[in-house]
Amino acid sequence: MRLLLSASKHHVANLKTTSRIIKRNFSRTFTQNDIAPFTRRLFKLPPVPNAPSQNHDDLPSFLQYALRTGLEPSTTTYVGTHYEYTVQQTLRRYGISLHRVGGRDDAGVDLVGTWHIPQTEHPVRVFMQCKALRRKAGPNLVRELEGSFRSLPAVGWRTLHKAAVLVCPTQATKGIRDGMARSSYPLVWLMVGRDGTLQQALWNANVEKLGMGMLGVETLHGGRDASEKRIGLTWDGSELPHMDRVEEDLLQLQGKWLNLWGWKGMMDESIKMQLLDVVEEYFPEEKPLLTGPKEVCSTLSDADRAFVLEELERRQRRIHVEGQSK
Repeated sequence: MRLLLSASKHHVANLKTTSRIIKRNFSRTFTQNDIAPFTRRLFKLPPVPNAPSQNHDDLPSFLQYALRTGLEPSTTTYVGTHYEYTVQQTLRRYGISLHRVGGRDDAGVDLVGTWHIPQTEHPVRVFMQCKALRRKAGPNLVRELEGSFRSLPAVGWRTLHKAAVLVCPTQATKGIRDGMARSSYPLVWLMVGRDGTLQQALWNANVEKLGMGMLGVETLHGGRDASEKRIGLTWDGSELPHMDRVEEDLLQLQGKWLNLWGWKGMMDESIKMQLLDVVEEYFPEEKPLLTGPKEVCSTLSDADRAFVLEELERRQRRIHVEGQSK
């Protein structure tokens, strides 16, 4: 069943969860991959924000930290942080890579990242507010989300290709739906249970303007046996790829792009960064282009690439000479 909150018709189809909830033990199955700095630069992804804590960066490390420090599960800090990490892991299943943020200038945002939609040139920037509420959510949360949209820092967010997401463990009320429909911003509502089960997904018409018109929500079969069902986000009728798959594909495309420069083996990370330094300085619009399934090409001509390699060699010689003079 596809869910769309239409700003013009003020109509939404609610998803009634009748399927059995699939419980997950994140503390035993969670694996947090991440996109390397070089890959982020190559595909022009936003930088990773500073972590709000040096003691934990995923659910398992937070659970260990809570046990070590005696943080009670009933405290607001525990409940909120646990829920944010649960949401972070749950949404990796749908091609969404997220990082926790926090601090004085977080604009009320809990998670930021990228949503990697199939067959689109650029992933959608997303920022999220996670509300681990036990009561019904009010329309004031939509206004708070809009305020965060206006207060985002400039670094990594100088684009119109972004959406704001509100995540709660309760269903969207009529006030929430009406507020989203009236909003001039691309807004998404996700109901994610405390166990990490996606149970409802709504968005307004502005989200489709980001090139996400084929996004849908369906009750999908899967789990321990074929009779179990779960709620999933889909693209053109097929389930969205897991973020693990997205990261693998990015690495494959990265390798193919490096091959265009005559690279056939291991390349030092610093040299790859210097290569990007030269490319970004002289050809700032260069970005690997998909030409088919897992195939990639460059926007640069052979002469352009020869120039880049010559400049890279000159810089390497200068670094070598400077190193010997010290």
